Amino acid sequence: MQLDIESWALTRAHNIVLNEGLSLAKAAQDLDRKRSRSLVYELRKVIAAAILEAHAASAVPNNTHFVAQEGRPAGA
Repeated sequence: MQLDIESWALTRAHNIVLNEGLSLAKAAQDLDRKRSRSLVYELRKVIAAAILEAHAASAVPNNTHFVAQEGRPAGA
């Protein structure tokens, strides 16, 4: 089970960095402060959502594994 959780977390983190992280890096590179602030807020929301997904999936009885498909835990 531990490996499944680690795989899910790695996949989810990878997706977050690819989607929100690269956009934030581009905005910072362009010195676009307004867009950077907006993207930081969005990045915080996505990270918080991932933490809540993991917590919710781990709290479900008989949910013995995570599925790395689309970076979401099983049952979410």
